[in-house]
Amino acid sequence: MTSLARGQNTPLGATQITINVPGVTPGTVDLMVFQVTAAGKVRSDSDFVFFNEPVSPEGAIRLTGPSTVTVDVTRVPQDIATLRLAVSMDDSAPGSLAHISGLGVTLGSISAPALGLTTERAAVLAEIYRRGDQWKVRNVSAGWDSGLKGLVTEHGVVVDDAPSAPPKPPTQPVSSPTNSTPSPSLAPIRRQPVQLTKVTLTKASPTVSLAKSGQTGTMRVNLNWTQGRRGLFGGGAIDLDLACLYQLKNGSKGVVQALGRSFGNLHRPPYIRLDGDDRSGRTAGGENLHINLDHLAEFKRILIFAYIYDGAPNWSAADGVVTLYPPTGPEVEVRLDSPDNRARSCAIALLKNENNELTVTREVRYINGTQSEVSKAYRWGLKWAAGRK
Repeated sequence: MTSLARGQNTPLGATQITINVPGVTPGTVDLMVFQVTAAGKVRSDSDFVFFNEPVSPEGAIRLTGPSTVTVDVTRVPQDIATLRLAVSMDDSAPGSLAHISGLGVTLGSISAPALGLTTERAAVLAEIYRRGDQWKVRNVSAGWDSGLKGLVTEHGVVVDDAPSAPPKPPTQPVSSPTNSTPSPSLAPIRRQPVQLTKVTLTKASPTVSLAKSGQTGTMRVNLNWTQGRRGLFGGGAIDLDLACLYQLKNGSKGVVQALGRSFGNLHRPPYIRLDGDDRSGRTAGGENLHINLDHLAEFKRILIFAYIYDGAPNWSAADGVVTLYPPTGPEVEVRLDSPDNRARSCAIALLKNENNELTVTREVRYINGTQSEVSKAYRWGLKWAAGRK
């Protein structure tokens, strides 16, 4: 493993890489990437890849999990000189990045630990940049006390509530290659300023409106939980599964889940698709349900829930979080808090179509039983039979 000191660089050994950022945790520290020109600015807001816009326009950068990002440098536009890997603390999180244990960037056999940070709440940890025909990676470790707004406005991103005063400069200048000449931008330009906010549903504020009639696109519902934890009584790693019950306006209803390979369909009823089955919580992207909002008018209600398929119930150790990513607007987070380690299932969120407006309500209701008990608790009226993966 090659460990880079602050300011040190090394050649990037591959064109397609998976980057891990230890120390990133939903609700505390968020990961983001800026595509910038030789001037150190984004061409448009579309070059800012973050929780509300997890993929760059040309697909070169993809946030695949809370702490992981994939990069294909062969797809990076020619007028982009540098990719800056950055983090920021959530507004509700106390302290600074200096207190985040293990914070840094790893790219295969290269590591760039966060070094020298003190009071910063947002920072560029590392950058991948062009040097002639070669791509290199540098440990930057430079930050902003002003947090996320200071970070994004410094890179030329327009936000809906940016402060009028200029952001505080970084504690160390973020260098950029000087031998690249930017060409005219081909990236699409957003019509609206970037929304930096996230919505966390709580007992005090349990409901939010997600989409009104006319909105199109796919909403992703992601489940992530602590990796590799063992069961309460010493069993194997918990197999926590994401699933949903659905009911359409025409009366049809059912379940989308890995059990019985009932993965659903995105383009035919029920217009919901489960993308896979993460058996241990080690998959960076977790498990994802995709809901086709082109058919919003056909939905009546959807209950998002999780169940422990294998391993002793231990919701405390799992520390699960479900995040909804609407096609537009801020992401919505529901944390599986107040755990009941006697229960095997947890009803997480109830989505309803009310007058062609989709609302989501936090449930976080632990149920001592399997899917049939979840169905019974919410009067879904389904008949159940034993199944297996």
